[in-house]
Order: sequence, then C-alpha cells, then structure tokens
Amino acid sequence: MSDEIYLDEIPERELAGDRVVLRALEEGDFAPLYGVIDASRKHLSEFLPWPADCNSVEDVASRAESWEMQAQMGNGACWGIFEKTGAGLAVAGCIVAGWIQWAHRSAVLDYWLGKNFTGRGLATEALRLVCRELFSLGLNRLEISASVYNEKSAALALRCGFVEEGISRDFERINGIFVDHRRFARLARDPEKTV
Repeated sequence: MSDEIYLDEIPERELAGDRVVLRALEEGDFAPLYGVIDASRKHLSEFLPWPADCNSVEDVASRAESWEMQAQMGNGACWGIFEKTGAGLAVAGCIVAGWIQWAHRSAVLDYWLGKNFTGRGLATEALRLVCRELFSLGLNRLEISASVYNEKSAALALRCGFVEEGISRDFERINGIFVDHRRFARLARDPEKTV
C-alpha cells in the first residue's frame, strides 16, 4: 500500500494563536499590507530582495494572486499575519510556504514582519502555527533560509525547533550583492520547542 499524499489545494483555514491570527489575504488587506511594506521598506530591504519591486497596492494584489494560485495548485500557500489588538486585527506581515513537494513531503518557508511589529513574539507564534498546520497535512520536512547577517531570523528558526544544516553560498542577491544563507530544517518528528 502506498503512503503517497497529495493535496490538490492547500486548505484556507484560519490559524489562531494567543497574539496572532493567520489567514489568507483578502482584497481589503492589500492597502494596509502595502502600508506596512512602505513604512518598513528600509527594514525589509536589509535582508529581502523583493521590497524594491513592491511599489503599489496593485503589486501587493499581484503577489497575493500568485500565492492564491499556488495554494489552488497545492504547491504553496500564504497567510497574512494579523496581530490581535484591542481594536481588532492589524496586518503585520506574511508567512509563506513555497516549493511544496508532495512526493518528498517537504516545503520551504519564508516570513516577514513590518518593522513596528517586531520584537513581540508575533513571528515566533506564526511560525509555530504554520509548522503545526503543514505537519498535520502530512509534510515531513520544512526548510528556512536566512542571510548569514540576519541573526534575528536565525534565532527565530532555532527557537521554533529548526536545526541548522549548513551554509548555502551566494544563495540570494540582495541590493546587488550575493549573500550566503544559513539553512535550517525541521522534521515532523522533531520536538516542538516552547521557549
């Protein structure tokens, strides 16, 4: 009997934690999300290659449409990270599962928060929620790559039970410079860290 799994579409379930709610982006989220990106452009551009190409609400909508298409094809998903506040939910960033390979039960994760949302544990909670969701769908291996200069992202991966596996040389071109990345992975059987 085969133990093959394959999802035609990644479920659009809302994932809720103590401080964050993760859900698919909706049209009404595009302008606030662009505002977060625009207000955090220098912060985001330090370690990410895409902020220079995201210059309008329409650019955010285009990215969201491509993530939705990947979810519908079963090979990716994006959740908006929304902070719970006294006034409701505030969009803080995104967490993306890409390159889902069902035959190998693996995926690659990316995440980011606007500058004003960092340092409060939101990314930690979001990453833990997404890991639980993807492992519950049958994935076995999740990977994260982070610039060797991005100590906060490396600390986040380690805090969430990822294990450092090595360096990927010239992994990404950021601001015209090739940057090495640290590679982290977590397996479904790895313990979930709670600190």
